Amino acid sequence: MALPQSINDFLSESANNAGVPPPANGDDLFKTGVLDSFALVDFVAVLETECHVKIPDSDVVPGNFQTLQAIENYVQSHQG
Repeated sequence: MALPQSINDFLSESANNAGVPPPANGDDLFKTGVLDSFALVDFVAVLETECHVKIPDSDVVPGNFQTLQAIENYVQSHQG
C-alpha cells in the first residue's frame, strides 16, 4: 500500500520548512528533522483525514510514525 500523495506532500513541505531534503524510504523522520513533536500533531490530523483512520492519543508516539514504512504499516493495520 502506498501512502496518498497528500501525505507525501505534507512530509515534503515539512522537510522544506525544516531546511532538509524530502524523506526517502527508511529515513528516520524525527532524526532528519522532517517531523518534530509539534509537526507530529498536525501530521496525525492529516493522516486521519486522508487515510480514513482514527488514531487514538495513546498511539501518537514517534515510533509509530518514525519512517514512511512505519506509517504505511500503521495505516494498514488500522484501516477497515
